[in-house]
This record gives sequence, structure tokens and C-alpha cells, in this order.
Amino acid sequence: MNQKIQFYTYTFLVFAVSVLLTTQKASAQEAGYFSHHYFEPVLINPGATGFRGDHEILGGYRSSYGDFPDAPRSYTALYHGSFADNIGLGLQITADKVGVSNLLEGQLNYAYRFNFDNVMLSIGLSTALQTYHLSDVASDDNVDQSDILLQEAVDGYTIFDGSAGVYGEVDKKFFFGVSFPNLIKNRLTEIEGDINLPDFDVFSYALLVGYRFNIENYNFTVEPSLNITDLRYSPFMINGNLKFSFLEEQLVGGIGYAFGEHDESYASLLLGTRINALRLYYSYDVNLGDFQKYNNGTHELTLLYRIPHKAEATTAPTE
Repeated sequence: MNQKIQFYTYTFLVFAVSVLLTTQKASAQEAGYFSHHYFEPVLINPGATGFRGDHEILGGYRSSYGDFPDAPRSYTALYHGSFADNIGLGLQITADKVGVSNLLEGQLNYAYRFNFDNVMLSIGLSTALQTYHLSDVASDDNVDQSDILLQEAVDGYTIFDGSAGVYGEVDKKFFFGVSFPNLIKNRLTEIEGDINLPDFDVFSYALLVGYRFNIENYNFTVEPSLNITDLRYSPFMINGNLKFSFLEEQLVGGIGYAFGEHDESYASLLLGTRINALRLYYSYDVNLGDFQKYNNGTHELTLLYRIPHKAEATTAPTE
């Protein structure tokens, strides 16, 4: 029975990879994605909502291309937890600023988990409202003030969005996920005139696979993972990461390398620690192209407070 479940799980993964790699290329990314989703998948995959069976409060900050004028800045606050054994619920607020553009999003996550012996599989959906507006362009002589889209953006408009995802683990070691951010996107504010908005037809996806190698005699875990992403307003990327955890995450380290379209590539370094229920992760990314000459890299910080479920709380270490 267990072998059959594993076979179906691996077959699903192969099928998902095949579908994603043969899907026609989309041309864009929605603002506010965080690179730490390879070890906190709920940041991009609603299927991971409440997956651990506990409750988590997360705060994130990402500063891209530091020192570059009007570079992207992203902030997020997220709560998600497990209810009634199989249900995951979450709430996330994200703010993003890129140049003169400003985005604020509120998102609700819903997930349901299925248990099959040594396999746990979760299917999730999210719904979101986004408000978008431009600032500091009214006095810019280089901008066509009569542009209909510009005026609409200056006044601000609202978008309804929805995402879907699947996340699973086998023996709590092999983990995988497929998510489709911005799967449903519809304006709630009408624009005058006949205007084509191709961004609304873009298909985004993110794929994650990885494995946890537990070296029990040394209380040490090695976690290689692979991400394949094609998101709005960013190029297609393949990202490999290697995460190390010592003494049940009292000390965390990691390295990563990503490459993609337009000769885009970067290397990353991860550091982290756990103090009781609080976890802190910091990463620094360096662009390996010529653009690195004009900025000091990308910084990302994640704070995670984990409230374990009652059964785990009685045995969890507190040192």
C-alpha cells in the first residue's frame, strides 16, 4: 500500500513538471514575492497553509538591488494555522513599492489536508484584494498626463485575485509543491475606452521539490531543494538551494544558485537561528551579471514565531 502511494505521488510530480515545462511562456510577475518560500512554502503556495499542524506568525521584508534608485521594497505579515485536524486557514497582508508604483494586498488562504499512511497531501486556494496606485507623477514633464491608464493608476484601482496550490510530504522527508499564483485576476474598477491589458492573461507557476536528510547522531539536517518559477514581471528561473540545520535549527545556514532567461543569474547566502519558538532568517543575494556594479545586492529578512500544537508542545525542546 505504501509503495503504491509513493508511486502515485512521484507520478504526479513527474506529470506536474512535464506540464509546467511545456506550458507556453508567460511574459510577466506580480509584486511582493519572497525568495524564502523554498523553506516557508506558504509564502507562495496556499496548499502549505497550516500544513505543519501548528500556528505560525510570520513577518518578512525584502530590499532588492540596494542603493539603486527607486528599487523594489516588499513587506509582508502572515498568520496561518491548523484547525479541526485537516483544515488550514491563513491571512496575509503585503505591501510593495517599486519606483512610483504602490501595491497593497490582503489575502485569505484555505487548505485541506489528506493523510495516506506516510504521505500527507494538502490542496489550497487563496483569494485576495489588491489596491494599486501611482504616486509622484503629477508634476513629471516626461509623463503624458492625458494617458487614460496613467490617470486610472494615479486615482488607484482594485483587483480581485486568486491562487491555487498543492503541497505534500512523504515520510516528512521528501517534499514537493506546485502553485499557481494570480490564477484568477479581475479588475473591480472599469477603465474607459477599449484598452487591452495583457498582464491579466499571464499564466504564473512555481514548482518546488526537495528532500531532508537527517543525520541523527550529529543532530544535523541537510535539505537540498529545487525551485522552478515563472512569475509575473520576472524572468523564468531555476533555483537550486542547499539548507543546513544544526541542533534543531538553533543554527541555520544555506547557499543557493539561480539562473534563467536573459542571462539572469545570482548566488545567495542564508543564515538563521532559533530561540525557543522564534526563528530568524536572513539572506543576501548577489547578481552575477553586470547589473551588480550598480547596486549592493538583495537583502531579505524573515521572522517566524511558531506555536506548536498541544501534542508537540509537551515534547518540544525549549533550550
